[in-house]
Amino acid sequence: MLTGMLDRVVRRPPARDAPPRLPREAVQLTARATLVALTLVLAFPTERAAAQSLRGSRASVARPYRYAEQRDLRFLRTVAGVRRAARRGRVVRLSPSADYRLHDVSLPYVRPATRAFVVELARRYHAACGERLVVTSATRPRSTQPANASPRSVHPTGMAVDLRRPSGRCLTWLRRDLLAQERRGRIEATEEHRPAHFHVAVYATR
Repeated sequence: MLTGMLDRVVRRPPARDAPPRLPREAVQLTARATLVALTLVLAFPTERAAAQSLRGSRASVARPYRYAEQRDLRFLRTVAGVRRAARRGRVVRLSPSADYRLHDVSLPYVRPATRAFVVELARRYHAACGERLVVTSATRPRSTQPANASPRSVHPTGMAVDLRRPSGRCLTWLRRDLLAQERRGRIEATEEHRPAHFHVAVYATR
């Protein structure tokens, strides 16, 4: 009787059924999918981060506008106003060079700091990519702004340019460079998609 009681006290609970094992093919397929996903993430982190950081936002529009207001930059209203500003040296001519060209730019004038930015960027872009940078827009007075332009656009001040979006390794290089300059506080850059281009507002620096 004592032996029977001890057996009941120390009796182990019945073993649970072991979880079913996955077929070897399913395990291999899952492992391969995980490896491919990890490879893609590690291969393109900089490009993904750049594209996300260059997305437009209300803040990216407000900062250059606030900068222009605080420094009393004139928002030019007409084509004649742009030409007067050029004669007075408030905006300077953006002339094509061996490193960049203009495409369909009716008023090739920008502020001096913006021209310096374009010249420097184009030189490095040409050296890295083997092709010229393409500027598609410079100063646009309010009378010629497109219908979808923001009322806070700084194109009328001459501090902004639009750059054609390239492809391949040139696109990767340009995204990285614009992002680096934005982090240094020199520019405000946005990658637009309709049409595809980069909008860049340049802050004057010493």
